[in-house]
Amino acid sequence: MADNLNPQWERHFEGIADELLRLAIACNLRLREPGVIERILRNDVTVCGRKNEENFHKMRSLLIAFYNSVGKAAERIGPEDTKRIIEVITEQKMKLRDSGGK
Repeated sequence: MADNLNPQWERHFEGIADELLRLAIACNLRLREPGVIERILRNDVTVCGRKNEENFHKMRSLLIAFYNSVGKAAERIGPEDTKRIIEVITEQKMKLRDSGGK
């Protein structure tokens, strides 16, 4: 984890990251590629490499909830700690995806 900056927020963001990773795999897309998140938020289902509208809409809703959570976490624990938690979790999840889940 992120050096136990805030275990509650770490668990919250890790849960979101796990689900986003699962949905991204189901929709065959990489969230970190330029413009992908923006297209999802604009409700552009054509961003998916695999047709899966139900999971796409779940992912879009979860991304909106994620950004709301980031704002709340920044207010409660500060923007620096929030950023650090998200960076560590993002790095872990991308390594997991790139390794094929091993």
